[in-house]
Amino acid sequence: MTNIAEQLVPSKPLCIQEQLTQRLHRTTPPRTLCTNDDITMGRYRYGEIALGDYLHVQVNPKAIQYWLIFDIDDESAFSWEDNLLPAPNIIVSGPSICKFGRAGEQGGAHLLYAIQGVTTSLKGMRKPIAFLKYVNQAMRIKLGADECYTGPLCKNPLHSHWKTTFLHAHEYSLNELNDFLHKPKKEFGNEFDWGEVANSRNCYLFHQLRFIAYKRINYARENWLFEDWHKHLFEVAESLNNFEGFGLAKEYPLKYEELQSITQSVASWTWQKYFPNHNRGAAGTWLYQIPIQSKALAHRQGARYTHQKRREQSETSIKRAVSKLLATGCKITQRSIALETRLTRQTVAKYKQLIEDVKNASLQGNRG
Repeated sequence: MTNIAEQLVPSKPLCIQEQLTQRLHRTTPPRTLCTNDDITMGRYRYGEIALGDYLHVQVNPKAIQYWLIFDIDDESAFSWEDNLLPAPNIIVSGPSICKFGRAGEQGGAHLLYAIQGVTTSLKGMRKPIAFLKYVNQAMRIKLGADECYTGPLCKNPLHSHWKTTFLHAHEYSLNELNDFLHKPKKEFGNEFDWGEVANSRNCYLFHQLRFIAYKRINYARENWLFEDWHKHLFEVAESLNNFEGFGLAKEYPLKYEELQSITQSVASWTWQKYFPNHNRGAAGTWLYQIPIQSKALAHRQGARYTHQKRREQSETSIKRAVSKLLATGCKITQRSIALETRLTRQTVAKYKQLIEDVKNASLQGNRG
């Protein structure tokens, strides 16, 4: 018996339309929302039936997003070219159909971008979800797409009624799309209307502190514990606790308890709920380097250092003066010590315990 070797015939590579069609069948939910009438209402059908028979269909599952979809209301379905954005994978255009089967006057198009799947359910990671929202919103603005369109239904690319153009089968990553977006530097609080803030020291300090916290939270979350973040914001709040020249009814500083309350509010909310969108590829924006301390805190620390040095010098001078007076047999009084050290009597009075300790040590030494 002779062995017959089967010759493997290489399969013909799929064209772009076939690749995208397979992707649509793969990403469309098994039971998906679809409709032929009002895009705001629909019914659930099997994915194969929905893609074959219905004008509008849901191509993104509920818990994961595989497509970015933009609704272009005007006739320009190629607005991505004018705004130097990457080409969409699919363009679906054509007039809508009324309930009575007639074509409506409203045209426009849907642009579909194939992206790497991002889990959008509660189990999804917060940073990829926030990054997805940022890219989606930024591209919608640049494309001039309808801001009221939120999905989940879109024009069915596989329905014969629509004019569908399959451009390419490349699957974009969010970072790749983000590279095409212009990201102007945004300073927090520049557009904030301070005139609308209540005539209150608490409100002014709260808004100033939160704008600073927005820029620093990413660095803090990556490098610190919450206790360190809270301590840092409290130090910043202390440096901001000066309202002279604000024109407020009360311009004197807030109390310690009020500072603690404001700091706790800002620290807790930013730590638990604020996850800003920053471009990881831009140096210095993802981890905002926090200065060690502000000028006010630096001055305060310098004052503490100066006070400590003065205290040490005063203690040394008083010890020498007491020892000298004891050696010469003079009476130990605040006045005699002040004359010897050239310090004021009020200053010498603060070291009463030190003077007694030196006298006792000297007497014990003489007895020994």
